[in-house]
Amino acid sequence: MGLFDRFTRTFDKYGFDEDGYDKDGYDKKGYDQDGYDRDGFNEKGIDKNGFNTKGFNKHGYDKKGYDKNGLKDGYDEDGFDSRGYDKEGFNKNGYNKKGYDKDGYDGRGFSVDGIHIETKTSFDKEGFNKKGYDENGYNIDGFNKNGYNKDGFNKKGYDKNGFDTNGYDKQGFNTDGFNKDGYDKNGFDTNGYDENGFDKKGYDLEGYDENGFDTNGYDKQGYDHLGYDKEGYNQEGYNKFNKKKDEVIND
Repeated sequence: MGLFDRFTRTFDKYGFDEDGYDKDGYDKKGYDQDGYDRDGFNEKGIDKNGFNTKGFNKHGYDKKGYDKNGLKDGYDEDGFDSRGYDKEGFNKNGYNKKGYDKDGYDGRGFSVDGIHIETKTSFDKEGFNKKGYDENGYNIDGFNKNGYNKDGFNKKGYDKNGFDTNGYDKQGFNTDGFNKDGYDKNGFDTNGYDENGFDKKGYDLEGYDENGFDTNGYDKQGYDHLGYDKEGYNQEGYNKFNKKKDEVIND
């Protein structure tokens, strides 16, 4: 299509010329005469230089020669491999896989032998050795290698036996097995009664259960759950046959 044709061609009501292209040179599908869309990609998503929409060619490399992982010959643009080390074996911070720089010191200034670069001793200026402990064996947080501080408690506040500073374990019980309210794991106090005042058998200090009856089935007034005393009479003096004691004797 020449320059003259561009100014003399006509368009239908949809904006396409007799060849099927709009004024910008794209067909109904959005491709030009060479088969590329407005972004420069063909139907397969490849541009004129052979790169896809993500910027990689059929071999998996971008225009600079880096693969999908950002590496060229195993190294990124900054010169580090997939693990973050350069060709000499040092990372971005200047340390090798063992944690030492080119001069043989770690991030805290200790050599592989544990000598500090500044103090020339086994301890740094703060008084901690290569492993992070002071001369008494405690780290900067105040804990030894076993995780306990000078008072014998770990970070969670428990000693080696599992009790806190108040003498209670994680479940809230002391060495005697009672919680702060004075009850054991079964809910009984040192005298064997629960918070409602009943023992393991369900009786209170006076020997009555929650319904008010003793082991023989009588309440404090001496009546059973049917309302009769040991002799079989209710509070009105009648037995289950609705007779009084003197009537039974006379019978």
